[in-house]
Amino acid sequence: MSLSRRGLLRRLAAAATLPIAAACVAEIPRPTGSPGATVSQPGPTTRFGGRLTVLQGSHPVPAFDRYVDAWAARWAATNGLAVRIDRIPPADLRARVAFEATTRSGHDLVACYSSGLAALHRPSLVDLSDLCDRAAARYGGWLPAGEAIGTVGQRWYAYPDFAVPFLNAWRTDRWRAVGFAGDHLESWDELIRNAAALRASGHPAGAAMSRAADAEHTWRALLWSYGAAEFTADGKAVAIDSPETRDALGLAKVLFANEDPEVVTWRDLDNDAYLRSGKGSWICDPIDAFRAIGAADPGLAARIALDGPLAGPAGRIGSMAFTAYGIWAFSPNIAAARQFLLDYSDDWPNQMTASQGFNQPFLVGHARHPMPVFGADSRLAHLQDVGPLLRPVGYPGPPTLAAYDALESHVIADLFTDHCTGRRTMDDAIADASRRLRDSLARFPA
Repeated sequence: MSLSRRGLLRRLAAAATLPIAAACVAEIPRPTGSPGATVSQPGPTTRFGGRLTVLQGSHPVPAFDRYVDAWAARWAATNGLAVRIDRIPPADLRARVAFEATTRSGHDLVACYSSGLAALHRPSLVDLSDLCDRAAARYGGWLPAGEAIGTVGQRWYAYPDFAVPFLNAWRTDRWRAVGFAGDHLESWDELIRNAAALRASGHPAGAAMSRAADAEHTWRALLWSYGAAEFTADGKAVAIDSPETRDALGLAKVLFANEDPEVVTWRDLDNDAYLRSGKGSWICDPIDAFRAIGAADPGLAARIALDGPLAGPAGRIGSMAFTAYGIWAFSPNIAAARQFLLDYSDDWPNQMTASQGFNQPFLVGHARHPMPVFGADSRLAHLQDVGPLLRPVGYPGPPTLAAYDALESHVIADLFTDHCTGRRTMDDAIADASRRLRDSLARFPA
């Protein structure tokens, strides 16, 4: 392991010195009430004994955590061991996992949220290739994004759990008022062409122009849809200085000129609040913003449409958050952890239902129509086709350590903010991004 890699691990692990925020399930017993009634019974009858510990992020949809608790209780009773699930805020997972990797202690099974679990921690992880090959054979293969985040080289070191697509939420009444007649928002061009009219109507579109995760995902989707990329397809060279990047930056500047200036201060929940306030006419965000509005104001939710990735000259290419699991090679319970993953992943339909569509599948068979939640809702049925359009950081190349380093250091968010706010000229903003991307490659060669 190189010094630069150890340095990154130390930086991440520094934030992991606090104790785990909550042990949401401890020594899980067999459930006795109704919460387990809709959870399928795990199939294996292996009696492992002892205790399995699992680290997860707390889910935005509380019903999903309750589902996991009930499922794990049944699984524990069937397999003859105790299960403890510890949950912390998803943003803290990266540091906590790095801490466990460096100290070679902690949980048996760990979930990472939107970070390079396989790429960063491969030497400390169990090879899961047989589990992932079994899932591919049973469910028709992995979608491209799942394979990208799970593999290093030709081997699997992370088990893709679920994708969280960034969707386009727009107020149908506000768009109709400025003359938009489409049933779906299809392209970046449509968004840009209507931005000035929406602002003039008092209901601007809203995209974070800051170091928020929402900005990272929004602007990567725009870059990719216009054929631009941070790195080459082999991940070994910087590719951001291109005509396609300039086209994408030009469009973003037009959009920014028709937004509220406050977008330069936005954090990750601010675009949710903007749409909920009634002022905003468009945001790019996961489905949880739409679900929260539906729970608080069903009338407003009825006037919001959700669409998948917007098209550009290179096609529809969407960005995503995601969760993937790994098993530590130093775990004393590797066999139980492997069985837990196998059985848990087989219960996919209940997982998507419990998450209210927040969790979307990485396996082809799980994405067949009709999918849970979306297949039964005419307003959301078209979202069943989003999965194959999603890509992780590093696209069109692999999600390398350099790609995750660029994400961590906000190279793309800064590129768009610097240009669109006038802090730098387009050439200077691209030159700065190129230099920083080369620095990432120097620290973490592909």
